[in-house]
Amino acid sequence: MSRMRQVIRVGGVKPGGSRRRTAGELRAHRKAVCAIHLCPRSVLSAAPALVPALDANLPEGRSSRPPALRRRLVALLAAGLVVATAVVSSAGTWVVLARFTDAAAVASNNFAAGTWVTATTWYLHNNPTPPTGNTAAQFNLPLNATSPTVATLFNYDTGCESRVGRSLIRGTGLVGETGACSYATWRSAALVASRTLNGSATLVVWARKTAALGTNPTLRAFFRVFHPATSTWTDLGTANVTVSANPTAAWARLSLAWSLAGATVAVGQQIEVKVVATSGTRDIEIAYDTTTSPSSLALP
Repeated sequence: MSRMRQVIRVGGVKPGGSRRRTAGELRAHRKAVCAIHLCPRSVLSAAPALVPALDANLPEGRSSRPPALRRRLVALLAAGLVVATAVVSSAGTWVVLARFTDAAAVASNNFAAGTWVTATTWYLHNNPTPPTGNTAAQFNLPLNATSPTVATLFNYDTGCESRVGRSLIRGTGLVGETGACSYATWRSAALVASRTLNGSATLVVWARKTAALGTNPTLRAFFRVFHPATSTWTDLGTANVTVSANPTAAWARLSLAWSLAGATVAVGQQIEVKVVATSGTRDIEIAYDTTTSPSSLALP
């Protein structure tokens, strides 16, 4: 310890002194800093040479920084050189310090790769959205993460019914159901990267019967993947729910769920939901794209 103090005070100048250090004194300071901070000598050899540059802007005749401050500056400069240029050797393997950046393209609420980190909710919309008035029945409607913003529910199938919402006339209940008033579909945008779905996907819809009494119909939903290149589909599951609310009652919130395990959706493909009505003696009407009936699809 006494030797270290001798090294640090080489030159005999106490803190606050005015005499500038000689080259020999600076070399002594370099050795002291290496001893205290365990710095690589090859790196610190350049550090003291930088200290005079810091004093270059002092007014003529002014004393240099105190030795203690100079020692700190040397140590800081050395640390900067270590971080900027060092290549660390560990167990025979060279590790280069570097800065990595990460970027993820986001479109239609998709991450750049892999599965959804948390549950993702997409909403069923009409066209245009937000709705501005009554429209004829449409298909392949928007399915995205934008939540509804208007409260008014319009008639979404003027050629089928005069009631608000979207009417579904009972049919076979098969996925190939056709007819402008017998089914409705919603599709996501083309995925920008492949996805794997594991867990439960849940469709929430607000529905009721188009007429009172009678026997209750079944709302059936098909969860599938659309392939734009070939205009074909891959079916991932079918779900059913009974609709019992009468037309004069409030819209009933109903859930349909699919259990998915390793379901893959490739780049450029689209997730689609198709709904139909079957069974019973009454047809079904559904509500969506409003703040009071935000029908949606939750994905795992």
